[in-house]
This record gives sequence, structure tokens and C-alpha cells, in this order.
Amino acid sequence: MTRTFTLGLSAGPAFPLDLEHSLNDSQRAAVTCTDGPKLVIAGAGSGKTRTITYRVAYLISRGVHPAQLLLATFTNKAAREMLSRVEALTGREAAGIWGGTFHAIGNRFLRQHSELAGLRANYSILDDEDQRDLIKVCVTDAHVKVEEKRFPAPALLQDFISMAFNTQRSLSAVIEERAPHFAMWMPEVERIAARYEAKKRAANALDYDDLLRFWLRLVEDHPEFAARLGRQFRHLLVDEYQDTNLVQARIVERIGEHNGRNLMVVGDDAQSIFAFRGAHYDNILRFPERNPGTEIFKLEVNYRSTPEILEFTNASISCNSRQHRKTLTAHRGRGSLPVVLPVNDAFQEAAFVAERILQLRDEGVALSEIAVLYRAHAHSSLLQAELIKRNIPYDVRSGVRFFEQAHVKDVVAFLKILDNPLDEIAWRRLWLMLPKVGGVTAARLWEALAQAADPLDAVLGSPVLERLSMSARPAFLRFQKDLRALRALLDRPPAELIRAVPETAYGDYLRAKYDAFQARLEDLEQLAVFARPYRTLRSLLSELILLGEVYGRATAAADGDTERLILSSVHQAKGLEWKVVFIIRMCEGAFPSEMALREEDGEDEERRIFYVAATRAKDELYLTHPLMDLSPRGNGGMLLGPSRFLREIRFTLYEQGEIDLAARPAWEDG
Repeated sequence: MTRTFTLGLSAGPAFPLDLEHSLNDSQRAAVTCTDGPKLVIAGAGSGKTRTITYRVAYLISRGVHPAQLLLATFTNKAAREMLSRVEALTGREAAGIWGGTFHAIGNRFLRQHSELAGLRANYSILDDEDQRDLIKVCVTDAHVKVEEKRFPAPALLQDFISMAFNTQRSLSAVIEERAPHFAMWMPEVERIAARYEAKKRAANALDYDDLLRFWLRLVEDHPEFAARLGRQFRHLLVDEYQDTNLVQARIVERIGEHNGRNLMVVGDDAQSIFAFRGAHYDNILRFPERNPGTEIFKLEVNYRSTPEILEFTNASISCNSRQHRKTLTAHRGRGSLPVVLPVNDAFQEAAFVAERILQLRDEGVALSEIAVLYRAHAHSSLLQAELIKRNIPYDVRSGVRFFEQAHVKDVVAFLKILDNPLDEIAWRRLWLMLPKVGGVTAARLWEALAQAADPLDAVLGSPVLERLSMSARPAFLRFQKDLRALRALLDRPPAELIRAVPETAYGDYLRAKYDAFQARLEDLEQLAVFARPYRTLRSLLSELILLGEVYGRATAAADGDTERLILSSVHQAKGLEWKVVFIIRMCEGAFPSEMALREEDGEDEERRIFYVAATRAKDELYLTHPLMDLSPRGNGGMLLGPSRFLREIRFTLYEQGEIDLAARPAWEDG
């Protein structure tokens, strides 16, 4: 029999909460609701954080001790922000609240109950680099014979193992879906994964996923522990529930079974866009089914965007069939319609965006209040080149600047040695990508080439093989074959040469080194598009070098300058907002992603990504779609249709833009 005692708040004056003036009706209803399972569908810009923090403060004002609240978030920054807001509202320390990321909270439980979890309390936590290093050891111990077939890099193995756990699927199923070209290595991968688990246990070490793995075991394999947590936490609150994976949802809902289902989950199913990281859409969509009696609240008043932008985005997301339906309404006054602008091709698109950004700056809009969003990082390549030419400072939020990416530099290294075989740095970069070739071997190879009249001929000759170990020779023979094929294309346009590089063994290198290697191939295709105007390899390389020099100067000059344009993938932009947003490459095959459409429910997820992009805009929204695809081989192009996400929106909800070529704006010159 359990005896219950009531623990009140520490001594101190009661604090007032101005719920009437601080919250709108829907926020107030969610904040002051009774016990039981609650689902808060918080639309974009609807005051989600305010609602959660007021809910926590309200519960404390009603006598719930802070230590009886568990608030799970997805970033430490979000947890700190919410807890600081609670302290500002209550005037009391919020340190007693169990707030933080799932992994941080799981770690606290495991430290306290390590023996029950089958762990020692002094376990180490492996960071990403530690995990990759340990996997390298496992690969070595497994004596994998890679020979000419490249084995997945440790970072890829790490991703596969993590995805299998977070989606609760088999390792073979994950590899079959994400990287079927590694299916031949499945027995070796499974052996390495098992060895990795064993080594972690032997080292008394956990990786990030283990913090969830053992927490899940505690609540599922030890009902008494789950019941204890249910008694400890009178209320569970989870932010961004649409981003939870299966494991995270199982943990919190299992605890909720033992506290009267006092579980409030907050999020927006229309902004569920992280399936590629393991987020499970049904967690938020079917929450009421799994938790009978769930009361649903919808926050539909948007404080960010104009009515015109919201009408546009509402029309788009309404096309998704599986969703918690809602209609965002604007708190702000009327503004301008979104502009949909067809452009000839990606070059004209980049020129228009750059020119319009300069006009907006002249109109008083700070560069930091403008963002260009895109579905794939590769879509920003031509725009980055245009911004550099126009001396417009910018930050890239979607990855490394295009021309500084490793795989772009790799391909440029191929181009450099074909144009200038004396380029030692380019040769070394290529050699070090070959199996069994390290720094010492690369130095020996260069010694053999340095005295040659034509280093390229020397590399292709047989004497150079004598500088290599027997194990390195098969890959080098393939390298020689590839160089001969590339040299035969020297009289062709540079774009063709660029497209030929991924067809060599370098393509196998990309597949083995990178997750989602298709994105890297798309980057290289965009490099080929960039190269189309150049008739000679030397003229292209000169331009690339000059762009690099401008890069360095622009970056250094802008280090202390906050006025910088933002370039970002849509995924990186989630949760942010800008006065003016451009969404580029709004054409079929680009947005929605052609690859994503092949996946189950892929179109719905792509539409949610588009919805997230459009709802980042506060005042102005521009959407551009090229009419001609410059990617296909040859001198011609392929006609492109506007994205289905534009075609399905009623034409009265946007303004059709056009470019007046007769006016010959500045960006058309040259």
C-alpha cells in the first residue's frame, strides 16, 4: 500500500499571472485546462513557447511543485529559454523543474538508477567523434577485405546504426532503403554493429542513442520504475512532438500511463519535416488514438505573417489528406500578395534574386531580415556565385559554402591536374582518396613525378606503380584508367568533363564516404551547370579561383558585420522568421524533391516542407521557378513545369510576376 503526502510550494508570496491580457482565447484554454492527455496543435507563429511557459507557470501557481514537472525539449537552448521565461513569470527559481532534451533527462535517470538499468554509474558518454573512432576499431578488428569495392565509411556506419535504433527497424532494412549499394556488405556491417555494441558495454560507455535505449528499457522492462516516475511527475510536457521518434514517444507515453495520462504534447503536424532523421509523423497525428480522452487545442492566431501570406500557405497545406486540420488567421493588418515569378533558367533566377535584394536594401530592409530558402543545398550554387560578384555579404545555414565543399574541391582537383599537371597540391588531394595511400606514399609518388617532363604522362606509366605497395596497386590501376578517360575529354566543354568525374572510381568514393550521396552528385551537377558558359577548362578554373579569392576577402571583411543575407535550406530555417523570404527552384523535380516523391507519403512531407518555407515570411514572399533545366547533357535544355505546390494554389492568392527584358535591368548586362 502506498501512502501519499502532499508537498506544497516553498514559502513565498503568491505570484499573479495576467492570463486575461497576456494570452488569446485559444492559448488561455490550453494553459488553464484540466488534467488528462492534451494535444496542442500550435500553428506557425502562434505563440507556442508562450503557451508552454504559461502552462508551466500556471501549474506551479495551482500548487504543483516544480520537481513534479517534466519538460522535454529538443535543444538545450529551447529548454533554457522556457525555464528562464518561467522564472520571469513566477519570480521563483525554476531549477527544480526537470527540463531539458530527451537525452539529457535520460542521462539523469540512468545516473540515478544505473544498477536497475544494468549499468555502472560512472559510465562514459561517447560524442560523435568518439563513436566514429570506436567504429573504426571495430572495422579493423573485423578484418574487412574491401579490395576494389569500397566499404562504408565509419560516419555512414554510425548513421545506419543510429537510424535503425531510432526508427526501431533492422539494420538491413535501413541500408536497403537508404544505401542499397551497400547491400553486398550486409553481413560485415551487422558483425561490426554487434562488435560496436559489445565494445561499448566492455568500456562502460554509452552513445547518445543508448541514453534513450536504456531509459526505454527502464520504463518498459521495469513497471515499478515506470510507476515511480508516474508518481514523481504529476505533469509531463513535450515540445515539438511532431519531431519525436518512436523511442521518445514510447518513453513519455509509457510514463503517462502511470500519472493519470497528465501528458501535454505540443507541436504542429503541418511542420513535421524530419522523417529523414527518424521523426515519426504518426506520433502526433495519432496521439488521440493512443491516449483515449485526449483534449485537442488549436492555436490558429498567427502573429508573424500578413493575411495574404497565411491565405497562401493555408491553401497549400489543405491539400494534405492526413492532418489535424486548422486555419491560421493573421493578427496583423493587410500586406502585399506573394509573388510567383517564372524565370528563364537558374542563371536568371540568381540574377533576379540578387538584384531584388539590393533594391530591398535600398528600401530600408536590412540584409539580415532577408532569407533565400531552398529544398536542396545544391540549389544555392549559382546564387552564391552571383552574390559574390555583386559583393553582397551572406551566411550559409545549410552547410559549407558551395565552392568550399570537399566534393566540389575534389572535382576541381581533377580539373586542375588535367590543365596543369605540375599542381602538387591537387595531385596529393586525389591520391589521398585512394585506398592504402597515405601521406608517405603520396610524397613518394610526387618524387617520381616532379622530375618528369609531363607528370600526367608519368602518372599513367607503369614505373610509378613500383612506388606503391601491392595492396594499393589495384585502386591505382583504376585511377590510371579513369585519368585516361578524362584526358580524352579535354577538347570537350568543361561541363562535360565535370559530369564525367562521378562516373569514375570517384563516384564509388562518394557513395562510401557520404550519407545521402545523391545530394553530393546534385552539387556536382550544379557545378557543371555553372560551367556551361565557359568554353575552355582554363577560363573556368580562372573564374573558380577568382571566386575563391573574393570569398576570402568578403568573409574576412564581414566578420564583424551583422548585415548579412541568409541562405538556408528549409530544414535549417524551421523556427526562424524574416521580413522577406525568397523560395527558389519552385519547379517539378526540384521542389518537391524527385527522390522524396518515391517514398511512402513523400508528397505530403514535401508539401509540409514547402509550408514551413512559406510561413517563415513576415512581410513579403517571392517564389521563383526556372522554365528551363540546364542540367541535361548537351547544349540544349529541358522545359520545366512549375511546382505542383504552386499549381494547386488558386491564382487569386498570389501575384504573377514577370521580368521585363526590354528594360534591360543591370543584372542582364554581360
